[in-house]
Amino acid sequence: MTEVSLHASRRTEGGPLKALVASGLAALCLAAAPSASAQDATGYAAYTVYTYNGGPQGMAGRIRDDGSAVTVIRNLRTGLGGDPIVEGVVPADGKFRIAVTDRVSAPGAIPPTYIYNAAPATNPLPSASPTWSNVRNMSGLVRLGKYLYALDYDNARVVEIAKGTFAETGVTYSLPARLTPEGFAARGQAIVVVNDTLYVLFAFPDGSFSNYADSLLARFTVKGGKSITLKEGDYNAGLVKNAFAIAANGSDLYVAGIGGSQGGGSYSKASRLQRIAGDAADLSTAKVKNVLKPSKDRPYDIRDISFKGSTAYVLLGAYDANFTMTGQLVSTTNFENFKVINDFSAGAPGYFWAAQYVPDNDRIYFGRGSEILVYDASKTKTPAATLTLNPGSLISSGDPYDNINDFAYVGAKGGVTTLRGYRSPVQASATPIGQASRAVSNGKPELSPAERAQVERLLSGGK
Repeated sequence: MTEVSLHASRRTEGGPLKALVASGLAALCLAAAPSASAQDATGYAAYTVYTYNGGPQGMAGRIRDDGSAVTVIRNLRTGLGGDPIVEGVVPADGKFRIAVTDRVSAPGAIPPTYIYNAAPATNPLPSASPTWSNVRNMSGLVRLGKYLYALDYDNARVVEIAKGTFAETGVTYSLPARLTPEGFAARGQAIVVVNDTLYVLFAFPDGSFSNYADSLLARFTVKGGKSITLKEGDYNAGLVKNAFAIAANGSDLYVAGIGGSQGGGSYSKASRLQRIAGDAADLSTAKVKNVLKPSKDRPYDIRDISFKGSTAYVLLGAYDANFTMTGQLVSTTNFENFKVINDFSAGAPGYFWAAQYVPDNDRIYFGRGSEILVYDASKTKTPAATLTLNPGSLISSGDPYDNINDFAYVGAKGGVTTLRGYRSPVQASATPIGQASRAVSNGKPELSPAERAQVERLLSGGK
């Protein structure tokens, strides 16, 4: 997901302004296109790897991309758990920072978040290591104005952070029970800033992670340092089930969703990519249009979405019964005709699947299971760089890590992009069933039917 700020409108107490400037830029294909000054500029990124062999453990490293060379700097932070994540953040102009934390820690624990300078050629020490009591398991971190906003997954809560001290301000918002369908629980899936407006995507799984209600897209009114509010007419509760990603193109928001629980062995026929006008005066009645769904030619879930002007990059994929991913990374300008950038329909190993366009150096970053491919968007026949789980690349000799978990990019012009793709509650939730599921899945992204039954026995006191 990408943090977009075109400075065309701001959501304030006075109501939404029409994003005329943003729409005009989009019409000229300038909203996401790289400028000449952005070409061959150094961008900074961070990644995490993990293993469950011998117990969950993880590491965070860094990447520098100057347009001609992609350089890996390993071991920014070691000793992390089995679900380490990174977030890129720009707390002030010219200050590029990386936040590192464990998405899921021991029951009852709240992990610290380590803040690092993203730019040095060698690994720095953290400049801060706050523990945010209202952020139990983070699923996003963005900047809006003078503050940062973190999203807590299990508590469906937005938490304001002071960008200078990285301390909580005490301003929070939790999705109320009245907006949570009966029999389901709210989960904070994605948080983005588009045209100086804060949007959050909420999904609603049941207690077993087997069924989902329709997802909810919320557009918040934020008074920095004072309040985060959600007004009537500023949310739409009719988005695809198990939605997980938001991408902006002009004032339109594109939402990707699995359509229900993620399975191993088949794709979800209800998976959708949907479009909604983010600047609609009444978001609750705004039309939700299906723009892409699985087909006979492409029998895959929608896995990720990003844009370069009028060109969309879409990751399509589905796990087989052995949790090997099959699918394609494609580009399109109309969601009818597609160019295949990378075909893995025969299957590819690994659990890190995400793809995002970043304008700095005109790149596409593709998390392809057990490797990260870096493409020049103008010539996608062969990757410009391939980063692997081999010693000398993403890991060092003797490292135990056998999976990639997360990736965040901080652009030379201050743009922030996170490669995360879809994360199931099995991977993300710190609830008792989430903890039990990870103990059984042993690093896999989902449970098989037999493993789900095993989790139910564990929670009921059986073996």
